[in-house]
Amino acid sequence: MKIEFPRRRVFDFVIGRSEPAGTLLEALCQTADARGDSLYVVGGVVRDMLLDVEASPLPHVEASLLPALDLDIAVDSDTAAYRDTIAAVTGAAATHHDRFDTASTTLSDGATVDLARTRTERYPGPGSLPVVEPAPIETDLGRRDFTIHTAAVAIVGPDTGFLLDPFGANADLEARRIRILHPESFRDDPTRLIRAARYAARIGGRIEARTVAAARRDRELLGTLSVNRFGDAWRQLVDDTASNEGLVLARRLRLPESRDSRWVLPSGLSEWPRGAESFWSCVGLTSSAAQIEQWLPRSVGVTRREQSSLAAGARLRGRRRSIGAMRRPSSAAAALADVPDAPLEAATRLWNGASGEAVANYLARRTSVRSPISADRLSELGVDQGPSMGRWLRKLEGLVWDGELDPCDPAAIALIAERVRLSR
Repeated sequence: MKIEFPRRRVFDFVIGRSEPAGTLLEALCQTADARGDSLYVVGGVVRDMLLDVEASPLPHVEASLLPALDLDIAVDSDTAAYRDTIAAVTGAAATHHDRFDTASTTLSDGATVDLARTRTERYPGPGSLPVVEPAPIETDLGRRDFTIHTAAVAIVGPDTGFLLDPFGANADLEARRIRILHPESFRDDPTRLIRAARYAARIGGRIEARTVAAARRDRELLGTLSVNRFGDAWRQLVDDTASNEGLVLARRLRLPESRDSRWVLPSGLSEWPRGAESFWSCVGLTSSAAQIEQWLPRSVGVTRREQSSLAAGARLRGRRRSIGAMRRPSSAAAALADVPDAPLEAATRLWNGASGEAVANYLARRTSVRSPISADRLSELGVDQGPSMGRWLRKLEGLVWDGELDPCDPAAIALIAERVRLSR
């Protein structure tokens, strides 16, 4: 199906999200014109234009939280000339993947531009990378993950000014429906199981019944993915603007335990903060599985920072009972001082009762609580440098934490200073 779609609308949308991307797109069009190639905008930009994101932001996504532009372009010839154009416009060579004849670059404002030759794909086995061959745009669109990504806007070539929609992308977007193109889709690429949850949440929609059935049938194939491929796909889910809703869908499909039977997401995911490090902190905070920080990274594939967040969350979970029982804020502050921010912030959302209040109080006050008597002044009062100095500073901070010393009361500070001097 061809639908009139003004070329100018594409450029206005791209420039509205990223001026550098708009400049590069103009240059790529000039290259295509000169070569007689056909050039298409495909993928998420077309999806968002059809959803009219600028006029009515995606559900659950504030305009200010929209991710950096990710512009996908398809061309019906090899990419060599276009890589030269990218280098000329940006001053940097594009990353080229010879196996798929793709070129990608990240622009100064964080926008990414990915250009690929139109192709067909054949998957030798579940979880494997595809074997590719050049093919027309209609065939290329048929290899996509979901129908919502199968539309293309021609911006150079015979179909310029038209939206190509051979698989019903527009209808599925209007219905807010995630649908695979064929029953073997998840077997071809199991990362699509994670993407189904991610995109259904992103468009504020649902996964249609036959796609859900295929996902349940094939979810165990997540175990065939390499650690890095699974980790990258999962990271995109938890970093997404609609990550909480995506996690709820992933839990319903039992995707985590399909990867590792010991890994089960709890309920209450709508309270989890967005972002990979925060996510892994929450996993550590909520999982009762023993030594999860040791075995889960080997199954999932995490960065060092994410693994540290997972371990910190697990350690903090082990301290919850004792923190909740502490009567003095100074004791809680001492117990929490070595915990990174991500698990602390997650705990304020996930913990209720005394433990949650203790963490929230610590985060609210920690930057303002300081010893009202400096190390230099303590030295003048006769305190030796070294361990003794540290003990006095901690003791004075503890008095402030517990409300036993007002750091704004000169008389109280003078009295404490005299006690320090007399104790020497």
